[in-house]
Amino acid sequence: MITLFALAAHTPYAEAQQQPMPVTVVVARQSEVRQQISVVGTLAAREEVQVHARTAGQEIQDILVEVGETVEQGQPMALFDDTDARLDLDRNAVNTLRAKAATAVEAARLDIATVAEREARARLDRSQALHAKAVVSEQSLDDARSAYDRAVAETVLSRNALALAQIDERLIAQEQRQIELAIERSILRATAPGLVLERNALVGDITSSAVDPLFRIARDSRIEFLADVVDTAFVRLSAGMPAEIMVAGRDLPVFGTVRLNAAQLDPETRSGTIRIELDESDGLVPGVFAHGVIDLATRMNVLLPGQSVSSAGGVHRVHVVNDGVVETRTVSLGVRQDEGVEVLDGVTDGEMIVLKAGSFLKDEDSVDPIILSENGLPIGQSQAVSMREFRDAAHR
Repeated sequence: MITLFALAAHTPYAEAQQQPMPVTVVVARQSEVRQQISVVGTLAAREEVQVHARTAGQEIQDILVEVGETVEQGQPMALFDDTDARLDLDRNAVNTLRAKAATAVEAARLDIATVAEREARARLDRSQALHAKAVVSEQSLDDARSAYDRAVAETVLSRNALALAQIDERLIAQEQRQIELAIERSILRATAPGLVLERNALVGDITSSAVDPLFRIARDSRIEFLADVVDTAFVRLSAGMPAEIMVAGRDLPVFGTVRLNAAQLDPETRSGTIRIELDESDGLVPGVFAHGVIDLATRMNVLLPGQSVSSAGGVHRVHVVNDGVVETRTVSLGVRQDEGVEVLDGVTDGEMIVLKAGSFLKDEDSVDPIILSENGLPIGQSQAVSMREFRDAAHR
């Protein structure tokens, strides 16, 4: 019986049982860990400019720009019917000529009245001097006074008539400017440069101050990201935080920063709107769905694959391999990032961690570690990899 037992101990099965179990391990690495908040929202113009007709009652005659086009400030966007205004301008031109002629006539009359007044004054002065010498009679002196008074009155009337003619001329000139302004307003111009977002103008419509704007423009074509976030996330955000936004139809993210938070939260939804200023706006369309993340903080910590950590009852454990022997450790976890999890303590940089944590391993088990590189391929097995080679691989 003793001989049989000795033979059994040397069978290939027994030798296989004594061989270390091969396990795949990863090297714990200090990595950049970003604490993030996910956001979902839409693209929108950073600032919308509404373009209204400045005069009501005008008929739209032609449309010069369409949605999606980029306009410059002052560029014509639509034309209104200005037939009546141009007729008024022609009539005003005739009235202007008449007013100028009337002013010239009244100015000439004032000159004549002024000369007559001066002559009447001279005759009165001579009559007074001669009357003092008893050369002329009292009646002649009275006639001279009356003539002078009439000349003064004629001068006052002429001066008033000239003033009225000049006022009429100024009113007609002011009317001309108003008509020219109406003609200018018959061309609807862009009040700001940017992308045309909406066109409500239709040929034949009559303008009114009570309707929607004829056009809406995204000022400077600047597009940003709008999202509603819940209160627990909202209070952690502040202006200047970096963000990465994935936009439908794009393979690469658009980077930006938090620009503005709402002043208050909606009491019903307990959420607030945030605005993220994007670094680029080319090709972005307002209203498109987008999602992304906002970085709250960035730090360096060990980052392990999630499958290397086992959790039970709120306790997290990993299997550390040191000189081919397993050691089970309790660790504290931080945030999850992609497919990895942050380890706050319990693991140091450069240690070997079993990739797939499971109940088949326990403390002081002998294992054959197969190091998994960053590209997911084994670096080597312990039978062919020395500790020096492992350290070299760990620091690649």
